[in-house]
Formats: sequence, structure tokens, C-alpha cells
Amino acid sequence: MTPTTGLHHVAFVTRDPEATREFYVEKLGMPLVHVENHLSGEGWFRHFFFDMGGGASLGFFELNGVGEKEDYATDLSKTVGLPPWANHVAFRVESEQRLLELKQRFEENGVEPLVEFDHGWCRSIYTVDPSGIAVEFCATTKAEGFAMSEEEALRLLRQPPEEFSEATRKQPDK
Repeated sequence: MTPTTGLHHVAFVTRDPEATREFYVEKLGMPLVHVENHLSGEGWFRHFFFDMGGGASLGFFELNGVGEKEDYATDLSKTVGLPPWANHVAFRVESEQRLLELKQRFEENGVEPLVEFDHGWCRSIYTVDPSGIAVEFCATTKAEGFAMSEEEALRLLRQPPEEFSEATRKQPDK
């Protein structure tokens, strides 16, 4: 049995809370549902949340003098030398039709897709938020393609790269 009941929230840092709010609320349609402002020592921080659906939230911190380095980075992949899609948050989308509607919303609001990808069991559109954090919108197309036994999952997790088949080759566009 899984020890949790799902995702409560995931949190990141932003240097520009207004650009973050505009991106998630105005461009993507995720409501701002909670804000906390706190004094901490000689500094302060703000913690705010957007509704991801299903009882889960996406949180952000704005930090000022609470132990952060002056030149801290907010992007999760670029800073450490990874492709922009490597570290990301994936939002469940109820259908391929809803994914197409989101793609249209992106176009209408000037949100640049990073990559569109068919994973075989789902279709995804990735983009990057104002803090450089990659976000994925994912519609499951073949639920049976995701489900596997724990034994099979462990076998694949331990499979050496020289045994990968050419049929598994996938290349993100960017």
C-alpha cells in the first residue's frame, strides 16, 4: 500500500511573483488559491499557491534575506547543465481534446511550447514558466501502456543501456 494519498503540493522559488501569477492564472487558467506572508529574522518570504486540480497545489516562494544566495537561480535544469525538459512538473489533463484546447490557449496567450511529445501511453506538451521551470501537460491515451508489474519495472530499471532496443529510441524535439 502506498503511504500517501496523492500530491498535496510541490513548491519552487520565483524572483518575480507577478510574472508567475500572470503565467499560471492569466495564461494557463490555474486559480491563485492561497498566499502567506512571513517575517523571518531580518528578512521575509512569501509563499503562494495555485490550484492544480484534484486537491493538489503548485506553490512558489519569493525570498528576501532568509538565507538565499544573492545570485540564486530558479530554473531547475539549465543551471545544472541539463536539457530544459529534464526536471519538470507534469499536470494531468483529462483527455487529448483538453490537451488540444490547452495548446490553443497557449497560442492565444503567447505561451511558447518547448516540445510536444507522444510517449506511447500519453501525449504531452511542455513549456517553461517565467522562472525557467519546465511544466508538462499530459493526457493519458493508453493507460494499459503505463501499467506494468513491479517485477517488470525493476527489470527495466536495472537493464544496461547496451540491451536497449532501437524500438525504444525517442528524441524530444528540443
